[in-house]
Amino acid sequence: MEFSNRPIPRGSLTMKRSNATRPEPASLDGKAKPTKKEGHRETVEAIVVAFILALLVRGFEAEAFVIPTGSMAPTLMGRHKEVTCPQCKFVYTVNASGEEGGQQSLGFGGLRIGQNSAPHFSARVNTGTCVNCRYTAKVADEPTFNGDRILVMKFPYDMPFLPGASDPERWDIVVFRYPEEPEMSYIKRLAGKPGETLRIWHGDIYIKKAGDSKFEIARKPLRHLNAMAMTVHDDRYRPASMWDKPEWLRWTSSKPEGWKEGDPGTYMIEAKGPDPTELRYRHLVPDPEQWDALLNQRELSQGPRPTLITDYYSYNTNQTSGTVMEDGGAMAHPHWVGDLLFSAKLEVKEARGVVRFELVEGGVPNRCELNLADGTVRLFRGKSELGSAKSPDLGVGSHDVLFTNFDDRLTVAIDGKPVFGNGLEYEESATTPPIPTDADLSPAAVAATDASVAVSDLVLKRDIYYTLNPGHADYDSLWNENDVPVNAVELFDNLSDPSTLAFLNDLPSKDYVIGEDRYLMLGDNSPWSRDSRGWNNLDRRDPTITDINEPGAGWETEERASWEVPRKLLTGKAFFIYWPHGKPFGPDIRLSRDFRIPFRPYVERMKWIR
Repeated sequence: MEFSNRPIPRGSLTMKRSNATRPEPASLDGKAKPTKKEGHRETVEAIVVAFILALLVRGFEAEAFVIPTGSMAPTLMGRHKEVTCPQCKFVYTVNASGEEGGQQSLGFGGLRIGQNSAPHFSARVNTGTCVNCRYTAKVADEPTFNGDRILVMKFPYDMPFLPGASDPERWDIVVFRYPEEPEMSYIKRLAGKPGETLRIWHGDIYIKKAGDSKFEIARKPLRHLNAMAMTVHDDRYRPASMWDKPEWLRWTSSKPEGWKEGDPGTYMIEAKGPDPTELRYRHLVPDPEQWDALLNQRELSQGPRPTLITDYYSYNTNQTSGTVMEDGGAMAHPHWVGDLLFSAKLEVKEARGVVRFELVEGGVPNRCELNLADGTVRLFRGKSELGSAKSPDLGVGSHDVLFTNFDDRLTVAIDGKPVFGNGLEYEESATTPPIPTDADLSPAAVAATDASVAVSDLVLKRDIYYTLNPGHADYDSLWNENDVPVNAVELFDNLSDPSTLAFLNDLPSKDYVIGEDRYLMLGDNSPWSRDSRGWNNLDRRDPTITDINEPGAGWETEERASWEVPRKLLTGKAFFIYWPHGKPFGPDIRLSRDFRIPFRPYVERMKWIR
């Protein structure tokens, strides 16, 4: 993501000396004290104090930027539309950086294709597709908002010895000068550090440190994991066209006498006996033909079929009058994602029994068991127990439960408090990937054994899938010749039959060797992020061109690899979204096409950047 605007002046956070005149210091009896001549000690002290103040002023200096494009979405939003889905009322965002007033380089979704491609302004965004229910809505009349306004601390990397500062760390969101055009600032997430070899494989990041012989998966701390997770389905929002169609319900009980739905989205059970009763999620996503039939009240050519969860993302489904995507963006996001996050509100009515949360990856169940009688929490990978601990907060009452399987690690939090810290790790083969099975079509569940409980606010999210190359699907050349999908319906057919993805055993990896004092940067919106994966070496000095001012002469003589960012180009660490955009409310009064009143500060999205 490049910043097309010049930075906002940094004086807003710079401390300034007051011009007020100080009165002479007074003694306790109210009489002025005689002025003493300043000795050597006082002079030294004054110099030291001035130096410390200068460090503090420099250290706490911040710079403000506006995000123009969506390569870091959803963490940071570029110019976009915020849409309330007409069907399910889920709120999602759609890229609009190509509209007039927002610069977008050539390509789809904000990706620039070709190093010297000139920017252009495309037509207004007409439609966008909801990630929650896949309904494609008309959004041309929705106001377009500028990107997030953020603050960037400059001192953490300049002076790592100061309190609160540090060297650049993996998963930091960093502002830096783009190596090929140093006058342009970019913002990405730091993924690779000096001396490492970074590997992208099956959507995950693996790291081999200097001197090591094998790669290990790069695991995200819990604070980053929560910020980077992307919505798959939120059961609080259901499409109106499916309210009377139980065959499209995503959460269903394994027994007719088991879980009962009271208020929409609240499931209750009075479980008796030793056998668990499941409430299981099926990834039932209507394809474009099914949606058309539902809207027009026609008979479906084929019924609901569960499919594998992919890296689908609403932000990249923007369509203009010049782009036609009858698939709602599905073809651009075919990659299976097995790393999932499951959150729910658990209402414990009696301190008895066990509640189990489950996430499946590659046919292997990962389970979190909560003993409601004594507060014991146990984690399992398949049949192997990874560990147990007591949660003093688990008892009768309402609890927010979070269970994740990200980066070969299970994590659980009760009411926002992690039970196992950043989680319990398990070892997966770095050469044999997990392959989806039929069990991955229904990858989440909650089960009750001899318990009286209710669950609600069921939300499923996924990890980022890092593609090998920006703008290209990893699967393009790997489908079996009889299974190559040519439209969204055929892709959905493939995703409903995991055996068609057997080629994942042969999915290649891509390695990047990172030099000393260099870093590798990636965007959170990986399919459409112009980041280290797609850069060139136009900055490299060409010794055959004697005049450095000639086009193509270059200036860099340090043999930078195309994917590297030298430390000297780092500007600082992004730390706060101070103004996302004004949030319209009340009557739709427009002073211009995109300026609605009244509006309020969007407090919900003013937050620390993780």
